This record gives sequence, structure tokens and C-alpha cells, in this order.
Amino acid sequence: MACSSNSLRRSTSHGFTLVEMLISMFILVTVTGAIFQQLNQMQKTSSSEAMKLDMGQEAREFVDQTVRDLHMAGYPSLSMYAPTMSDVTKVAVGLVSVSPTSILMEGDVNNDGNVYSVSIYYVPSDPADPNCPCVRRSAVVKVAADSLAQPTASSYTETQNVVPPGVGPGLSGEDLFAFYDVNGNPVPGIGTGVNIINGPDTISSISTVKINLTMLSKMRDPATGGPMGTSLSGTAKVGQ
Repeated sequence: MACSSNSLRRSTSHGFTLVEMLISMFILVTVTGAIFQQLNQMQKTSSSEAMKLDMGQEAREFVDQTVRDLHMAGYPSLSMYAPTMSDVTKVAVGLVSVSPTSILMEGDVNNDGNVYSVSIYYVPSDPADPNCPCVRRSAVVKVAADSLAQPTASSYTETQNVVPPGVGPGLSGEDLFAFYDVNGNPVPGIGTGVNIINGPDTISSISTVKINLTMLSKMRDPATGGPMGTSLSGTAKVGQ
């Protein structure tokens, strides 16, 4: 009986075979690999969404700022003062110069009682700035000088990695700025640009400005590996 009991214990206390260990390791590696692959994809998706959000916010800030500026263009006007008013620094002309890629305007854009000369313009390239093509905005307090000869601001804000505006290969497909009259029709005669000296009637006929911004990041989309960009448009009534 003792012999039979020892023999039974030996037969029921053996370990895993090499084949079983290999199969177990294979299953473990497969499951772990699948988990890490999902985690990696989730991380890429999260990074992609964060980058898209940053780009979208940058585009939104530019469009919203431009809309606010245009709403204040021409405020305060000469009609708001007594006929004896002679201080030109207190009077905003409104739109001073426009083109498909730039706007120069005057207005109390900061609501602080000062009239500012505001310039918004597309920069195709800048050797000192790898983030161009870009769009820059600057504002300087108006001085007693011609509206087309206001001082240049020492600083500016910049919207980076802008797709070159216009129609054609490699371009965004739309002008950065489009101009419409009170009836919603495109204002003729803008061409490459007009100002209050060489095209006063054209400038005065502009009622609405449409802003078209397209951006393309220099970084690839972490989730897809493809290019990552965004487009945003906005419209603003001039001086309203």
C-alpha cells in the first residue's frame, strides 16, 4: 500500500512541459502586443487631436480678431465731433488700404479712447522666421500724419504656417480677404490693391469683408501620418 501511495504522488506532481511553456509565452506575448498596440494608437490619436485643437484655436483667434478690428474700423468718425474738430489723431478714417492679402484700417480697436492704425498682412516668406508663410497683425496709435504714412509698429502677432492664398497649384483656393458691397456683390476694382488716394470710391463701397484662412502644419498627423491642416472663414461688417 505504501508503495502504491508514493507512486501515485509522483505521477500527480509533475510540472509544465516545454511545449506548454512555449504556448503560454506565445499567448502572453500576443495579448501584450495587442494591448500595447492599442495604447500606442490611443496616444497617437490623442496627440493628433491636441495638435488639431491648437491649430484650430490659432485660426479662430486670427479670424475673430480680424472681425473685431473690422467692426471698429472708422470709429470714432469725424461726424461724432463738433465742426471745429481739427485733431486728426482722434478721427478714424476706417479702411485705408485693401488688397486680396492685406488690410490697413483705423479705429479704436482697444476701446481705450485712442485711434489705432491696424495692419493685417500676409507674409510669403521671412528668412528669420521658419513659420512663414504667415499672417501678421500690428497696431500702433495714430499720429498726426497721413493715414498711409503712419509709423510701423515695433511688435506684431503672427498666425503661422498659412497656406498661400489665391487660386492655382499649391494655393489655398481663395483670397485671404474678399470684399463685398452693401448688396453682397463682390466689389470690383480691387485688383492687387487700392487705397483711399487711388481708389476712394472703391474703398467707400466696401461694406463686408470675408476672411479665408487655411493652415497646414509642418508636422505630420501622428494618427494617420498624412498632412494636417485646417480651414476657417468669417465675415464682418465694416464699422458695425
